[in-house]
Amino acid sequence: MRRLVHAPAPAAVLTALLAAVLGLSASGCSGGDAPGPGSPAASGPAAGAPAAVAVTTVSEVSADEPLRVGVVVTLRSEPGQGQDLVGAAEGATVAAYRLGLGGGRVELEVVDDQGTAEGAGAAVEQLLDAEVAGIVAATRGDHLDAAVEAATAAGTAVLLPYDRDGELPAGAFATGPAAADVDRVLLEAMAGDGLSRPFVLTADDVEVDVGSADAATIGADVDDVAARVASAHDAGRVDSVVVAAAASTQARMVAALQGVAPAVPVVLSPEALSPAFAAGLDEAAGTTAGAYLSAGTDAGDATSLAQGARAEAVSAFFAALRLAAGDDASTDLFGDAAFAEVAADADTASHDAVLSIAAAARAAGSVETADVLSALSGLQAGPAEGLAGPGLDFGGERALPAADVVALRATGQDPGARPVAAGAGPRLYWFADDTTG
Repeated sequence: MRRLVHAPAPAAVLTALLAAVLGLSASGCSGGDAPGPGSPAASGPAAGAPAAVAVTTVSEVSADEPLRVGVVVTLRSEPGQGQDLVGAAEGATVAAYRLGLGGGRVELEVVDDQGTAEGAGAAVEQLLDAEVAGIVAATRGDHLDAAVEAATAAGTAVLLPYDRDGELPAGAFATGPAAADVDRVLLEAMAGDGLSRPFVLTADDVEVDVGSADAATIGADVDDVAARVASAHDAGRVDSVVVAAAASTQARMVAALQGVAPAVPVVLSPEALSPAFAAGLDEAAGTTAGAYLSAGTDAGDATSLAQGARAEAVSAFFAALRLAAGDDASTDLFGDAAFAEVAADADTASHDAVLSIAAAARAAGSVETADVLSALSGLQAGPAEGLAGPGLDFGGERALPAADVVALRATGQDPGARPVAAGAGPRLYWFADDTTG
């Protein structure tokens, strides 16, 4: 476990960095091509919006003792047990950076759970020993179940930004979409596209419930499964394919489908929102140029090109991300590399989970574990607390309101919200589909 301390840089450095960020984003883009057909119009403010980059939430409560937030990640695992989320978890770095800019003292205690139940238990034990104020489980999978139980039994709050399934113990909160909401949104979007007979492919203990005209489990030989889908589509038995699996498995499956059934509409479980999906497609000699449908929140790169409070909140996240990427002192979660090398993968879900713990600390007037848990229960957090995504209501175990889960479409055209390292492979950028309501 390595502790990262994020403190504000000297004022002159921050001023120069911020000027660079605003200069890059004055037109709504920091690089890349304009959004493609069907993606949001580049008419809204991408940076320089009223939402503040610095978040002052814990500037007072951390004066004597820093806010310590535990972050559990999975560096290596079996498919479906969190490995695909390592890059996304870097959103926690952005949150800590923003709190540091606001004068707060924040420490991230980062632990690799190795994708196993034993590793998750050991990770949580380390974080409990470190007396963190709360834990962000920036991973997923059933290997977490016992560890989450242990953490909450010890009186420590656990936030799970990527969890969809199962019941959670008191003191644990899922801050991402619920499985039922994903199913509902996908069904509505598919109906809007005139799709009602999907061939559903599953693996890695990932499932969606959208009905099926046929179904199969994805095994080692994806070519055989792809051939089955192509045959069923050619015969008119199915009108689409739904792939519910870990991002890496989805990528292998979709690449195989592109070779034999390129005209079949593809629907993906939210695992595809991870950058690992596009990277996997590239590795499997597939293409990101396809039309893909999924479900999630309207809090991605393309959101910053819209107008309104949500766009402003997301733009503040990306402004902070670019500041951190331009700060030579800012590193990745484990302190092994410059943050600039991983900035392209950081997402808002892990960022918002860290800021929610900070909001609870402010509400409690304390960074002590028990006080933070007490204040978190029933807390409502939103843009005022620095959240980039939809507001969260911690009155129950599912903190994300169902209405904020929307259909998402993909484009390969970069909205230019974040820096992309030289030599980086192709990416997908997800935007809300307004036609589905």
